[in-house]
Amino acid sequence: MKYLTLVAALAFSASAMAVNCTDCHETINVEEHTEMEATIATCNDCHDMGSAHELDKEIHTPDLTMKECADCHE
Repeated sequence: MKYLTLVAALAFSASAMAVNCTDCHETINVEEHTEMEATIATCNDCHDMGSAHELDKEIHTPDLTMKECADCHE
């Protein structure tokens, strides 16, 4: 049972690991998006992010700001 828990924790941490958005996208202007008070909930308004990305809803709450996104993602 101890090993099953360890494997599950490792699998979760690997799936939760941040990726670099710049692998596929140009960098965003974090200052501009912060001034606009952009959040994940407003991303779809301009970028239709929901059709291209499945976000982990436990980590990526709708009120998560672009500044907070930039803390984990480039």
